[in-house]
Amino acid sequence: MIMELLELENIWKECNQKIADNNRINREILRRMLLHKPEKTINWMKVRAGLHLLSPLVPLIWLAVTDYQIHITSAFYIGLGLFISTCVIVYVWDLRYFLKVRALNLSDATLTIKKDIAALEKYKVKTTLFRYMLMPVGVAGIVLMFFRTFGLNTDLVIMIFLTLAVCLASAYYRFKYSIGERFRTLNEEIEEIERMENE
Repeated sequence: MIMELLELENIWKECNQKIADNNRINREILRRMLLHKPEKTINWMKVRAGLHLLSPLVPLIWLAVTDYQIHITSAFYIGLGLFISTCVIVYVWDLRYFLKVRALNLSDATLTIKKDIAALEKYKVKTTLFRYMLMPVGVAGIVLMFFRTFGLNTDLVIMIFLTLAVCLASAYYRFKYSIGERFRTLNEEIEEIERMENE
């Protein structure tokens, strides 16, 4: 009788252990399924950051395709200096952002992932703000490089007005929707994983 009770107790413990193992496996499967969404978002962020690293090729391709005649003057060199310094600063920021996005690791603890994402978002907002502040310097460099004469005529005023309007509209959209929405979605996906882990 005592043997039967011990045997029953052992069987009961085995069943409890199997149930615990199944729960652990199910949680891991669920976690991996939930990680698929943030992985997709982060992969898309990596692709976009990588494409931004290729942006210096755009002016070079434009110059090669258009066969534009460069007029070497002091204004050209001043404009070139303004444009290249702006491009180098923005490129360094893009490179740092790309490296930070690549360093995101979804196998870390959820709290660590959330901290990394918050730091990444803060960095992106800060560099985007500075980028929009530097944009007039780069545009001034382009104007100095490619326009031979400067007079306050209607064409120049219209071009400056349109450039400023596009910059302001782009900045508004970027800060209001683009950056915030991307990180908000990623944070919601990570919080879903966190809720699952806390259950």
